[in-house]
Amino acid sequence: MKHKIIYIFACFLMSQICDGQNLATYLAEAEKNSAEILAKQLQYESSLEKVNEVGSLPNTKLGVGVFAQAVETRVGPQRARFSASQQIPWFGTLSAKKKNAKLLAVAKESEIDFLKKQLRLNVKVAYYNLYTLQQKSKITKQHIEILDTYEKLALNELENNRTDMVDVLHIKMKKNELQQQFQAITEDIQSQKVQFNLLLNKSVTSEVVQLDSLEIQETALFTTIETVENNPKLQQLNALESALQQSEIVAKKEGNPKIGFGLDYVLVAERSGVSLPDNGKDIIMPMVSVSIPLFNKRHIAKQKQLRLEQEAIVHTKTTVKTQLLIALEQAKNKLKNATESIKTQEENIVQAAQAKEVILAAYQTAKMDFEQLLSLDELALNFELQKVKDFNTCLANIAIIEFLIK
Repeated sequence: MKHKIIYIFACFLMSQICDGQNLATYLAEAEKNSAEILAKQLQYESSLEKVNEVGSLPNTKLGVGVFAQAVETRVGPQRARFSASQQIPWFGTLSAKKKNAKLLAVAKESEIDFLKKQLRLNVKVAYYNLYTLQQKSKITKQHIEILDTYEKLALNELENNRTDMVDVLHIKMKKNELQQQFQAITEDIQSQKVQFNLLLNKSVTSEVVQLDSLEIQETALFTTIETVENNPKLQQLNALESALQQSEIVAKKEGNPKIGFGLDYVLVAERSGVSLPDNGKDIIMPMVSVSIPLFNKRHIAKQKQLRLEQEAIVHTKTTVKTQLLIALEQAKNKLKNATESIKTQEENIVQAAQAKEVILAAYQTAKMDFEQLLSLDELALNFELQKVKDFNTCLANIAIIEFLIK
């Protein structure tokens, strides 16, 4: 099949060893502590035992009977009867059932893989959100310190009659606003830590390692439109479809006759006062039986039901694949847009710093324009916060792409 190569421009991948190790540790811990994955794992192990169950023959029937009144025969009266019988399904039925059970186990295994990938994605996104909040906190704190410097400068200018109280109050209001934002971010960090610990199924008071920085490198990511075929959700549906096909084979074989083999052993007492050949000789009677499905509507209906379920699985696979491809395209588009936005924010940050340097340089010979300075600082803050947000978008959508295609 011809592959269409899609190039994603300048996406970002995390590469710092220390933080990468922290994330890897959290991912392993989340998988180990997940009650949902553990439950599915036990179900999978149970489905493996099902293979042995369906591959076994039906129970052997044993019987013992004592004649309440002896039945007289030529060689003596019958006293008791012992019987044993074994029914055997049609040829190939047991092996077909075992294969069907194995395919159902494969579907369970694919479901576990999907849950693991989904959990990894959730942990990564929560990890990146926490990092983003910490970066926002750091940036906001830096700008509060800048406003402190402006406030001292404005008070000094006020003493020298080079400005008025309005500028001082304006700076104070801006600083109060940033302090309120800083407090809100601090509370969001605490909430995010609680959510992160809950995701890892840990105590909400457990300490979360602080993320000082995430080093990134620019790279290119190539994908093909067929790569979603490896997604465990589709693999699970493929296994279910195969299991349904095998179930149809089992239903056909169960509609065939069943063969039974048996043996009766009858105790015969000797006749008294008579001399006969084989007097009192016990009776051994081998038996063969055939169970013929004269009323076969149940098996025919079962086969039709399984064919309809197979058709439903085919349509479900088409729907799921379409959803995965849409999600992949959306993630690639968000990644590309966020990458371009980061470049724009970096340029804006540099230009805002240059403009601030011009104003500060003019302060040596002219009156300080605090209004313009505050406007530039607010712009710089917005640019820095937007860059952090775009950075988070990059990392989150890389995680989504990995979830969809790997």
